[in-house]
Amino acid sequence: MFKPVRLLPNKTNFDFLGKRRLALVLSTIINIASIVMVFVVGLNFGIDFQGGIAIEAKSLKGDADLAETRRIGSGLGLGEVSLQEFGAKDTILIRIQRQRGDAACVANASRLLTKAMGDGWSMKPVANAQSGNLELAAPGRIGDDQAAKAAAAVGLPENLVRPGTSPLTVTMELDQRDEWCQQVAILVAKDALASAYDFRRTESVGPKVGGELLHTGLISVGLVLLAIAIYVWMRFEWQFGVAALVALVHDVLTTVGMFAITQLEFNLTALAAILTIAGYSINDTVVVFDRVRENLRRYKRLSLIELLNVSTNETLARTLMTSGTVFLAVLALVLFAGPVLYSFSIAMLWGVVVGTYSSIWIANASLVYMHFRPDRVRPDDDEKEKTRVTDVEVRP
Repeated sequence: MFKPVRLLPNKTNFDFLGKRRLALVLSTIINIASIVMVFVVGLNFGIDFQGGIAIEAKSLKGDADLAETRRIGSGLGLGEVSLQEFGAKDTILIRIQRQRGDAACVANASRLLTKAMGDGWSMKPVANAQSGNLELAAPGRIGDDQAAKAAAAVGLPENLVRPGTSPLTVTMELDQRDEWCQQVAILVAKDALASAYDFRRTESVGPKVGGELLHTGLISVGLVLLAIAIYVWMRFEWQFGVAALVALVHDVLTTVGMFAITQLEFNLTALAAILTIAGYSINDTVVVFDRVRENLRRYKRLSLIELLNVSTNETLARTLMTSGTVFLAVLALVLFAGPVLYSFSIAMLWGVVVGTYSSIWIANASLVYMHFRPDRVRPDDDEKEKTRVTDVEVRP
């Protein structure tokens, strides 16, 4: 029979709480640095939160020529256009600022229309500041096929471009024209780069939607942390709930700080990673707290620091095994999952490390600094035991 492999001896005796002051100083520095970086440098918000346009494209001619692509993008009249490699040297992510439904957008659409339909076709805004209506002109009467082709050329729904006598009025509200202009910008970029790139994915998010997503995301993180703290409080003591909340806030802050420092894109998948980290971290913390509660009854004469050290050492093998296997799984995501999940994978990789650290040092040290007194819990257990023994003795 094969003997089981042990990463650690059966009994370890590391003085974790003896290093609590060093851990407190280190964590305080990291958390303050994270907050400063968020306010000074800021997060690299993705399209999900910031609003705008994102286009993923793969070069048809080997490695992407960022300099030439950037030169072309700057001449499109779309405002700020940024480029970056996206997972491989032949793949790029093109980010275009949110477009306004102004005359420049309509002029871009008119150029697309002329290129697709020929001379004599054009578009311009209707001279009415209260509406987003457009005027579509053609050299003659517009037939069914021409109407469908013209609509596709400028990114309009077919029901807005109907056959009839030129010029036609395309009826829409101002906010509808704003949204349409995002599609115009995508078509302009694709038209300019079609000979060099294959377009894989396009996204367009409005600023209002992005702001709502960020707002609801922050609320969800706050509610999750609060719910976890209440759960731990109800299961153990209120000091345990506060300690768990301190550890979770530490994990969230350091993860957000990591995004600010590395300037990884902060999007919905990154927010999902933060929530996942909170769940992973509290699972590890609850395991340690559960062993602390058991040892409160087992070791009557140990001080709080000795009790926390014993409990942490007893669960250390389990903690390292769990963290190690999760780390390897997430490392595979980092290496092989591709750019779409890269922010999520890096955040989870960081979260496994920082979550394990906070479960061992931050949560336990918080109990020490809150002056948790084990003797306030032990007498109740002793009294219950005395009552049980007395009941047994008086039975006939």
